[in-house]
Amino acid sequence: MVNEVLKKEYDFFLKIRESLLPGKENKFVVIVGEDVVGVYDTVSQALKDASQKYAAGSFLIQKVLKNADDLVQKFSSMVVCFHP
Repeated sequence: MVNEVLKKEYDFFLKIRESLLPGKENKFVVIVGEDVVGVYDTVSQALKDASQKYAAGSFLIQKVLKNADDLVQKFSSMVVCFHP
């Protein structure tokens, strides 16, 4: 059985990955549905911003890597609290 959580977002990322490489390699993109809604230098920045704007489990954070063999598909569910 294939895990369907965020599959749409991950499939979209795979489809557009090569077009993201110029200028976004090694950055972290936030994807909601089939839209890139943010680009960040660190995963912590991406998570902080995305968690303030979108419900948990509704967005994917993915690092843009040149080598497709380095891509890892991870799904997790967590509650994150940020305090100023």
